[in-house]
Amino acid sequence: MKADLCFGFSKNQWEKLSQSLDAANEKGWDIAISVFERRMRERYLSGIEALSAADTKLDLTPSDSADTQHCIPGFAIMALCCLFIETLQGFREAPPSASTPAPVGPCAFPHGLCIKPPPGTNQQFIKFLRRPAFGDAFKGDVAKKFASGIRNGILHEAKTRKWVIWREEPDGAIVAQEEDGYALNRNLFYDAVKKEFESYLCELHDQANTELRKRFKERMDGLCEET
Repeated sequence: MKADLCFGFSKNQWEKLSQSLDAANEKGWDIAISVFERRMRERYLSGIEALSAADTKLDLTPSDSADTQHCIPGFAIMALCCLFIETLQGFREAPPSASTPAPVGPCAFPHGLCIKPPPGTNQQFIKFLRRPAFGDAFKGDVAKKFASGIRNGILHEAKTRKWVIWREEPDGAIVAQEEDGYALNRNLFYDAVKKEFESYLCELHDQANTELRKRFKERMDGLCEET
């Protein structure tokens, strides 16, 4: 039994649509991109926004009763953000493999990408954090420290490593130095993630981006093959 790709759109429907996707079928591409957008919103963005709405803002409105239940969703929100980034970047490009030849030239790390990135998705995640919507928030080795301290920390150990996650601070900045670590403004971070998502959708709608569409179709087809 095959599950739906998004609510009301089955994998069987995608398989039929996929066969018709070519450069001349812009109507088909519009449907395909819409299905992907709905999937991402249903699985990730809607959950993040529901958690944000449920936040009891304990630091702004403390309760006198220790028995009062509160929703403190910072970790859950960032876990979903990290999963969303993994998914979106995986649609943008395939992860490097151990057999991928290393680029030539001087290594730009820590001010740029390492000339010999390790195989896997960690380097992809770091590349996403250096996309335009984030400005220079993750310049230098900050992106690497985020990947280690928040992405890997939350998903593998259920804790952060020298990072604090705040709702509305640092004021006006996604990231700021905080003692011997960093503070993350989760609202501004999420805003940047959404901007990159919207940017990706716009790129997909441009029929000139043939390689991006090819990768997109491969990933969507792959989802249908998974059990």
